[in-house]
Amino acid sequence: MSAVVPPLVLVFKTITLAFGGFITYNAAKAARRSGSEPMALLAVGFGIVTFGSILAGVADQLLAVSGGSALLVENALTSVGFGIIGYSLWATRRGR
Repeated sequence: MSAVVPPLVLVFKTITLAFGGFITYNAAKAARRSGSEPMALLAVGFGIVTFGSILAGVADQLLAVSGGSALLVENALTSVGFGIIGYSLWATRRGR
């Protein structure tokens, strides 16, 4: 567990969770309502990005994982999430 966590890091992780959860929830709700596969992928992508951010914070602070490893996991999940978000936008343009 890290000895000192800048309070702003906790603030920004909390904001990320709130906004990411809000976007994910609303995209999933819209996907269910419309039956749109690209919208469902958008929700999944934002969910993965949000989960990666929160997982990295939890791993670093509560699971005694090194900061570098936590950062690696966060960036990997962010990359995957953004890839899915990009694909969802591309699939929408293709008329899926």
